[in-house]
Amino acid sequence: MRSPRENAAASRAGVGLVWWPELDPLCRPGEGLVHVIEAEPETFWVPRDMKSSGFMSRLPATLEHLPQPKLLHGVGAPFGGSARQTASHCEALAGDIAALQPAWISDHLSFNQFILSGASGTDQVVSTGFFLPPAQCQRGVEIAAEQIRRRRLTTGVPVAFEVPVSYLPRRPGEMPDGAFAAEVAEAADCGILLDLHNLLCNERNGRQSVAEFCKSIPLERVWEVHLAGGEAAGGFWVDAHSGLVEPALMEIVASIVPQLPALRAIIFEIIPDYVASVGLAPIGKMLGELNELWLTHTSNGCHAPGRSAPVRNTAPADRVTPGMWEMALGAAVTEIAIPELPGEFADWVRSAEIPLGLYRTYSRETRASSLVDTAPRTIRTLLRHQGETRTRALLADFWRQATPAYSIIEDAWTFLDFVCGADLTIQGLDEDTASDRAFLLQTIRSA
Repeated sequence: MRSPRENAAASRAGVGLVWWPELDPLCRPGEGLVHVIEAEPETFWVPRDMKSSGFMSRLPATLEHLPQPKLLHGVGAPFGGSARQTASHCEALAGDIAALQPAWISDHLSFNQFILSGASGTDQVVSTGFFLPPAQCQRGVEIAAEQIRRRRLTTGVPVAFEVPVSYLPRRPGEMPDGAFAAEVAEAADCGILLDLHNLLCNERNGRQSVAEFCKSIPLERVWEVHLAGGEAAGGFWVDAHSGLVEPALMEIVASIVPQLPALRAIIFEIIPDYVASVGLAPIGKMLGELNELWLTHTSNGCHAPGRSAPVRNTAPADRVTPGMWEMALGAAVTEIAIPELPGEFADWVRSAEIPLGLYRTYSRETRASSLVDTAPRTIRTLLRHQGETRTRALLADFWRQATPAYSIIEDAWTFLDFVCGADLTIQGLDEDTASDRAFLLQTIRSA
């Protein structure tokens, strides 16, 4: 049996994109622009019903008209946290893998759930509603490597992790970004998904530079590169997936791709809401440029230069455990009260309030955007009768009372319960909430 690294190296996919219906015209084989389709499987899952934890996937049927090879890029069970992949997630992912036969799968070196210890000794798994950066310490390496090895064992396919973006300032004593990623890759014996826009964000926001990061990691483990456009927000450069690849990032791509001997895919990401404003023609032109770069890479060959000697973490044991880190960040984003933190760490958390506030905003905006799609009649009626300011205040009350559900359908159902229980006198609101509930149930039944 070939190793995971050999299996991934056996497949040359080429240039592709993360698929959404808005991008489908670019994916026609005759266009010659998209040679591999990557999909985020969890966005195509719906709960089996509102009482069970299982999922049904619409992904294989959605992509059956596209002949290109498929890759799966998870967004629901990342590798960087202590919360384990659930049995229902494992089952649904296995079904997509069996149907689509990806050469490898990937997920994020981040976390989106944290374990909250209750006063009675019971633990509660709480969703954050947004990816947060992992604890970059030796125990964090061990946890991530264990998650990756388990995913490879349960799925039977090679696994890569995406290098994370972080808007947080460096915490004293934490491992450098590149060293952390390198140790995870070596410990898990897995591939790396090198998201160069994530690294550019990190550099612009005061963390490690793209060049230093790339010097620190085993470039021969890079199977895939992700590219995207970003934007400035709240004093940060954010990974918004909001536009084309900027020229500065294209220069980075051109310089790093020749150093990646195991590279098998270059994938462009854009959020569907931005496709119309950016335009299919400019996106197609950019994909053509990436294909030219890909042809140069495959025809000329490449060589991974020697990297800097890995710097092992020799600092004393960190008092900030991954569980403590995840709970502190997750609670700050979801506004849950947590036990008192150690003094220096508490000081650091307070010093990071501005970037934590950015995460909090993005978590809320992500949920609000989902509710527009999953509870459209209710949201429209609230906006029409209360206006945006009062509707946002109502949503803020909901955020404080209910942490994010695992799926957007479950979150919408909880929101409709909240609206029905609120003291609102709005003509037609009851009919609209009932209609949205019927819409959610129909979505489940039609999956």
